[in-house]
Amino acid sequence: MAKLFARLIEPPRDRIPAEKQMFSNADLKALIIPLIIEQVLVMTVGMADTMMVSHAGEAAISGVSLVDMINGVFTYVFNALATGGVIVVSQYMGNQDLVRARRSASQLILISVLASLVFLGGMMLGNRSLLGLLFGQIEDSVMDAALTYLVITAFSYPFMAAYSAFAALFRAMGNSRVTMRVSLGMNIMNVIGNAIGVFVLEAGVAGVAISSLLARAAAAAVLFVMLLDQKRPISIRVREVFSLSGDLVRRILKIAIPSGVESGFFQISRVILTSIIATFGTAQIAANGVAVSIDNINTIVNSAMSLALPTVVGRCVGAGDYAQATYYIKKMLLIAQFGSMIINITVFLSLPAVLSLYDLSAEAAWYAGVLVAIHSGWTILLGTSSGPLPSALRAAGDARYTMTIAVLGLLIGRLFFSVVFSLWLDLGIIGMWLAMGTHWSFNSIGGYLRFRSGKWKTKKVI
Repeated sequence: MAKLFARLIEPPRDRIPAEKQMFSNADLKALIIPLIIEQVLVMTVGMADTMMVSHAGEAAISGVSLVDMINGVFTYVFNALATGGVIVVSQYMGNQDLVRARRSASQLILISVLASLVFLGGMMLGNRSLLGLLFGQIEDSVMDAALTYLVITAFSYPFMAAYSAFAALFRAMGNSRVTMRVSLGMNIMNVIGNAIGVFVLEAGVAGVAISSLLARAAAAAVLFVMLLDQKRPISIRVREVFSLSGDLVRRILKIAIPSGVESGFFQISRVILTSIIATFGTAQIAANGVAVSIDNINTIVNSAMSLALPTVVGRCVGAGDYAQATYYIKKMLLIAQFGSMIINITVFLSLPAVLSLYDLSAEAAWYAGVLVAIHSGWTILLGTSSGPLPSALRAAGDARYTMTIAVLGLLIGRLFFSVVFSLWLDLGIIGMWLAMGTHWSFNSIGGYLRFRSGKWKTKKVI
């Protein structure tokens, strides 16, 4: 079976002799599988968190959900910076310039933490005003819960930023097993802390927030200590972290800013679509929530591959070997395609049993089943080319193009066609999920044409 799979994922026209390959199948396996496991951990712990917070009352879960939307924006920013960092570091590693790779690592940490401190200061000064501006006149109990959760979790921003940067550096080294283990420890600590805060101390949202703060701080501290080991290919020196290099920062931001803009538009579109979904009625709203939670499983492989590709492609591009970059892009997309097919077909076949675990009305269960079926179809057809492929192009330095395609896809494919299908054609929530396919089609076609044209090979990061 393993030999058959190895043959299936081998691009027929771009084969590289085994002795010349920069990454063996074993190397790819060691990089990708821990990332998949880490995605499962994040998803599982997120569900456990929601369940425990619900025991603190409706005001608590409402306040936490509102603040999570705000924190999600900052998470996207930190991830965008980490993406820029991992690409620059990977390309310098491919170029055999470990000195600048290490200095780039230090600059990534510096700008990530500085950005987080700016966000922390903003939250301390304008937390109540921001909540009022975004969510209007909410109930006092919800506002109190949201304020408590926002103020405490804001102090975790530096640790979130540092953890994202540290994890990206380990991925750049091809060592995702370390981050998987640390993520496992962080999530176990978070779940235990939440249980103590909610059920033992009865501290409500404060208990949940403090648990998250401590878990993130511990995870960041562990990775920081590990990166101080000068025997690693990429290590950090404290004095270099506090020494600003404008040239290296510009190279990181050349990738990070377009990625951040792309993520920002995605978050804005989510808010707009959520406001539309709120008009569809209880059954469709509930079905949407359930379908989203189930479909997080369907995208695990593509999400993991989007994290793995910058390391592999960045290393190849840094070495100036675009033949290997092309080879690995095709090979890793094939892996993602087969993995997505297996997961989505499995989820679809087990859908009746999965939906029975939720306390849904017959109408809501029907809608949820339809939405999951639509999403599974789109994921099998377009998920790999609309997610991991742009990540590969970005790793080569083509971040501005992928940003442009993504933003246009959101505006035209997702938002415009959501209005057309959901409101004008009166398809409701089903129309919104059909519009997802037009968005993914836009990304897929744009990415495919760019990849085939070879223009991504002309972009320079280092």
